Amino acid sequence: MGESFDVVTKCMSFTLNEQFMEKFVDPGNHNSGIDLLRTYLWRCQFLLPFVSLGLMCFGALIGLCACICRSLYPTIATGILHLLAGLCTLGSVSCYVAGIELLHQKLELPENVTGEFGWSFCLACVSAPLQFMASALFIWAAHTNRKEYTLMKAYRVA
Repeated sequence: MGESFDVVTKCMSFTLNEQFMEKFVDPGNHNSGIDLLRTYLWRCQFLLPFVSLGLMCFGALIGLCACICRSLYPTIATGILHLLAGLCTLGSVSCYVAGIELLHQKLELPENVTGEFGWSFCLACVSAPLQFMASALFIWAAHTNRKEYTLMKAYRVA
């Protein structure tokens, strides 16, 4: 008779150094060589949300300066920063999905484990289009206000 093994699944947290460790061609086998694609996909999906957050905070700071200075050009910069932040979020979600799919090609899930995405993944998928919409609104507002500002300036001269 074959041996039966009890598979124990539990969540583990990783340190920052463990997040950036190389991924191997055969997971768990350190002699199989480094899988560069999975390694860099994992690193990107870990770093890109922080880049996105930094861009959003910098955009908020520039937006605040736009309100204080009453200038339109910082509003365009804020829209561009929101666009870049949305691209980073979308890239992070894509890297995560690609990395998980590559891992599932190499390892099979245990019997009582379902491979479903959680609520945080769904929030990331929703946040990227929201960042794109915010970007479009900032750029549209700057463009619309520039026309009105130019008309006001022309009326003052006349």
